[in-house]
Amino acid sequence: MTHPYLFILNPNSGTSIGKNSAAVREQIHSVAKKNAGSAQILFTEEPAHATELVREHMHAEKWKAIVAVGGDGTVNEIAKPLVDTNIPIGILPLGSGNGLARHLGLPLTLDAALKRLFEGNPTMIDSAELNGIPFFCTAGMGFDAYVGHLFSQQKARGLMTYVNVSFKAYWSYKPQSFRLNGVEKQAFSLSFANAGQFGNNAWVAPQASLQDGLLDVCTIRPFPQWYGTALAYGLFTKQLKQSTYIDYQRATQAVVETDAPPMIHYDGEPLQLDTTRIEVKIKPGSLNVII
Repeated sequence: MTHPYLFILNPNSGTSIGKNSAAVREQIHSVAKKNAGSAQILFTEEPAHATELVREHMHAEKWKAIVAVGGDGTVNEIAKPLVDTNIPIGILPLGSGNGLARHLGLPLTLDAALKRLFEGNPTMIDSAELNGIPFFCTAGMGFDAYVGHLFSQQKARGLMTYVNVSFKAYWSYKPQSFRLNGVEKQAFSLSFANAGQFGNNAWVAPQASLQDGLLDVCTIRPFPQWYGTALAYGLFTKQLKQSTYIDYQRATQAVVETDAPPMIHYDGEPLQLDTTRIEVKIKPGSLNVII
């Protein structure tokens, strides 16, 4: 008996997957066959197409998993329709950041990720929503959303592009005013962490758990320019912690109000809102993931 898997591949994700999509396809079929599985592979053609493909095909077979082949944006698009269902999502993390996969400890090479996919077990994790938009890793506003917006406009992806964009943005970015649950705050950034990192091992909330039914809310307050180096060091060494400039809270929900509609990001995808009220909430144990 073969177990059917549906793979959805974003040929524009990451740094090299587009150039090697034929080889990736061949390898998926080969490994699936060795593991008594059958693979149906679909390619996305534009943003949000992965979500459409999942909705079209999710009930066509009794899938062992619907597999996201790409980065956090692809994972987000594929996971959205799978929230509150029993259909597991698998992840082949071939994107540029791979934040959710890194938090879950999934391998980052195709060979090892395929092996884990066929040997792993489905596990329930939390998901979250920002104004009804599902996210699985992190969401937020402020500097991170601004960088996400600039990063999305770059032709090259990957860590070096992200670092370069962040460094240039750092010198011109101005902190913003937010009201978090009615409390006025000046903030460099405001992050809601379901998983602990943005991607590329930038750990904004190293203590975050995907199974505790809570969001870790990280507020980074305005700081002197010299502190930027310490902040970056803490972010990439998993040592970001509460300090004079950083505050953590845990919550099942939060309301943010702003003076003007903010730029936000969800799982690294930037979005300009048209409202000044942002509601964020956790959805405990709502997504089945192969790990």
